[in-house]
Amino acid sequence: MNNHHCGMRHRQAADRGFTLLEVLVSLAIIATVLVSLIRLQGQTISMNETVRFYSLAPFLAQARIVQIRMEPGSFMGEDSGDFGPDFSGYTWQSRVRSREINEEDNENMPFLEASITVRHSAWGLVYEITRQISAKNEELRP
Repeated sequence: MNNHHCGMRHRQAADRGFTLLEVLVSLAIIATVLVSLIRLQGQTISMNETVRFYSLAPFLAQARIVQIRMEPGSFMGEDSGDFGPDFSGYTWQSRVRSREINEEDNENMPFLEASITVRHSAWGLVYEITRQISAKNEELRP
């Protein structure tokens, strides 16, 4: 009877534990979930960087356009630079050229066409705008 009682204890102890197969299946499920979470985190970071760029780039480009409007003669041709340490990684390229619109009712209407391209070197993102600026000043006319 004592031997029978000892065997029951052994079976009960074995029933309380996990088999190697159960542990491996659990680890596989946990690993799959963790890999998915890490991918999701990476995508979230990438989307955050993209949203930040496309929120900030229009303001930076518009700031360059305002500078060109203030002193259009100083910005003719092509130029490039960065936005300083506050916006590290952000660079700009500008192209300002004289243009004319020929309309039947009016004489040639001169204007400047300013194109600004903003890039972020690390993220590989690009934003570009083109604006027309009235060329009222005689020296800006083609």
